[in-house]
Amino acid sequence: MSFSKLDRDMIVREALALLEAEGLDAVSLRKVAGRLGVSVSSLYWHVADKNMLHCYMSASIFRACLDAMPPVANWRQWLHAFGIALWDAQISIPDARRLIVVARSSADLAEASLTRIVTTLERLGLPAPQSLIAQRAVQALVTGWTTLRSARPDAVAADRDSFVIALDVLIDGWSTRIEG
Repeated sequence: MSFSKLDRDMIVREALALLEAEGLDAVSLRKVAGRLGVSVSSLYWHVADKNMLHCYMSASIFRACLDAMPPVANWRQWLHAFGIALWDAQISIPDARRLIVVARSSADLAEASLTRIVTTLERLGLPAPQSLIAQRAVQALVTGWTTLRSARPDAVAADRDSFVIALDVLIDGWSTRIEG
């Protein structure tokens, strides 16, 4: 590949493909560069270091969850769909939870997504201060639940069902607090 065709999105896509194929421990700038057929130094024009690569990867997964959100009528439905999208990503992408932990997200990356979420929730009727906390609570529930879920392959469906119940209880609690 020619250096002129290389961009950050391409690097992140390749790093995510490597993550899915081999796990987080296999993701390195050297390995990504090799898969792209460029030198490691070429990557540094677009990605400062491995930590930033992890940040971009995490932000890309998160953005994909937001992009996958279906049209909804209210903030409760949005939080539910958001929780499901996060669950699906954290279950289907190997080491997604570890990536969340190791990626020290830059303020700019986090702020763009947070603004998008709060704006959407406000438009759907949930005030900004509550939007900030409610979306964070959903994220924490998803990450905690996917981390603690059963290791047994036959329990995956039951784990998801239990998670959805907990998610709905969390959202019902917010609904009671806001509207009650």
